[in-house]
Amino acid sequence: MNKRELTDLALQAGRRYQSPHTGLIHYPTLDRIPLYQNFCFCLALFRSLVGEQVQEGKERLNHLLAFQKEGLFPTYLHEYPQVSPFARCSFPLKLIEKHFGAILGDELREKLKGVAPVPAPPQKILTSRDAAHAALHLEDLTPLTPYWDPELQIYQGPLNDERQRGGELDLTLFDLMMGNAPRLLKPHPVHLEAALIFTPKPEKFLTKTFPPPLSQGKGYHLFRKVWQEGESLHSLVCQEQKICLEDDILIYPEEVPDEKQRTELSFYVNVHPSNTVQVNGEKGTVFRLGDTLQIGEKWTLLFEKVAGEGDFLGQISRGNRPAQLETDITQAHDWKISIRTLRRSSDVKLKLLLLPV
Repeated sequence: MNKRELTDLALQAGRRYQSPHTGLIHYPTLDRIPLYQNFCFCLALFRSLVGEQVQEGKERLNHLLAFQKEGLFPTYLHEYPQVSPFARCSFPLKLIEKHFGAILGDELREKLKGVAPVPAPPQKILTSRDAAHAALHLEDLTPLTPYWDPELQIYQGPLNDERQRGGELDLTLFDLMMGNAPRLLKPHPVHLEAALIFTPKPEKFLTKTFPPPLSQGKGYHLFRKVWQEGESLHSLVCQEQKICLEDDILIYPEEVPDEKQRTELSFYVNVHPSNTVQVNGEKGTVFRLGDTLQIGEKWTLLFEKVAGEGDFLGQISRGNRPAQLETDITQAHDWKISIRTLRRSSDVKLKLLLLPV
């Protein structure tokens, strides 16, 4: 996407979340007015270069800057005079000052001078948010290409805080910065931040030369496999925190949990007509170690005990992965493949096998 397309995405998102009563952006709920997203919308109005919208940006900016306290702002308007110590709002405000200072007028320029500096870039990239934060400090995004999968068009660095929204991987600012997939155009809250993107995408991706510095298997996700089908991305994930995964071996903790906590291992695959889960080639809801679980026509999943002693019972049901952002508990967006411990020794290890059909 070029700069005009990014600006249009931000403007459309702003109008979508704009309240007819206050004229401000309300997100994530109708009773909350976030300063950061509103400042991003101001930036989009300036970037439109349309006289009427630029004037709207000035008026909106002047109103919102009144909630500044020692260069910082509250996360939500109703929290004022308390402010957030994280200078997130400085990103859109400093860009307005840099690129549109000449048309702001003396009063707005003076107010912007007091805004806190933008936060320093992260020393390590552990999430897609870190990657986007680093990108905002760069004039050339090539150093970030090791964190980008150009084939799947997704972030491929450490998975400490990557989320799911409904049945799809959540769209991120880093996706907008690096990608060009059709899924980027679907309405999404992150489009408000598209106005922040001034640096063009790298002309060449170097992922085959420079692999990600850290394994995908670290952090919030114990395991994640993503594949593409048409314009859709599907994912199989495991997000357990107590079990370790080393070279496809699942290492259970020594402590055996009590009766209520014995579903120690769960995998999730997004519900889709092509992701039906079968047991040994047939419909089923229960399985044992060594049984073949077929996920659509794409993958075969097996679990085998390679150390320790124990009995386990697997179950297939509907549920939501821990990374799910949708809050409607009546909607289950995943098939949940869980393994319950009936009894086991403290040194149990299972082998995870994911093979193409």
